Amino acid sequence: MRRLDANLAAYVFLTLLAMVAVADWADPSAPQEQGCRVGYVYDGDSVELVCGDMRETARLLDIDTPELEGRCPAETAAAQAAKRALAGLVKGASGVEVQIEGRDRYGRPLIRLTLDGKDAAALMIAAGQGRGYDGGPRAGWCG
Repeated sequence: MRRLDANLAAYVFLTLLAMVAVADWADPSAPQEQGCRVGYVYDGDSVELVCGDMRETARLLDIDTPELEGRCPAETAAAQAAKRALAGLVKGASGVEVQIEGRDRYGRPLIRLTLDGKDAAALMIAAGQGRGYDGGPRAGWCG
């Protein structure tokens, strides 16, 4: 009976450890200005903005990244890399600030995301994960 109890305890412990790891990966958050924080990273330029009980998709200012449902395999792969890069930057930052600077034509908040005092969009662009964007027409990613 003790062998079964030890196996059950190990199973429960490992399951809980995996759940914590998944929750930590899915929610790379830190307290934010304006009572908001970053929840989930959707892609290289969109995140879940959590303000109290309200959650909505927000768009980072000054950057355009490839789309996850790209027009070609290269765009999809680049989009997945950009998503991982932004999630890693948010997760690795000890200071994360969100500044809401308006809304886009779809009603999403437009945010300036600052990580350890550095603009997240500028960091992503410098790393080759996106390009500058001023709100005009966007170029394709499929060459």
